[in-house]
Amino acid sequence: MSRLSAALNLCCRVITGLLLAGIVCSNAAEVVLRTAFATTLNWIFEVNLLAATWIYFLGVCQVYYKRGDISVDVIARFLPDGGRIAWAWFVDALSIATFLVIGWYGVKLMQLQWPFRTPGVRLPSALYSAPVVIGAIVMTIHVVTHRWREPRRVS
Repeated sequence: MSRLSAALNLCCRVITGLLLAGIVCSNAAEVVLRTAFATTLNWIFEVNLLAATWIYFLGVCQVYYKRGDISVDVIARFLPDGGRIAWAWFVDALSIATFLVIGWYGVKLMQLQWPFRTPGVRLPSALYSAPVVIGAIVMTIHVVTHRWREPRRVS
């Protein structure tokens, strides 16, 4: 499970890095084309929006991999050690349940969006919801892995 979590994190890092580089390069090309040649890249808005969506949701996965998420520790401060561990389990279970619900509805949304395409480039609209589903699955795996690796760790 730890290897899977680490491999998924590496994939997320590579994909977000490449997408970010693509956004920077395409925007630089757009600036040069508009300034020097009075022309534009018609596809840039839709593609940048799609890339930014993927960067956001895969970037959040990287945060969960490092356990850098915002933890609910206000209540835990007032609990004894056993209570803190139970609270950490509760928060992680609630997180997993939330991710699974998000993933479920993300799949349902993709099913609704699949017949539709963007107006400019004609990209499948479901591509904009796909990172939500992927992110929910990856974050679930990260949280389960952390809890499995360190069951008595307080978040």
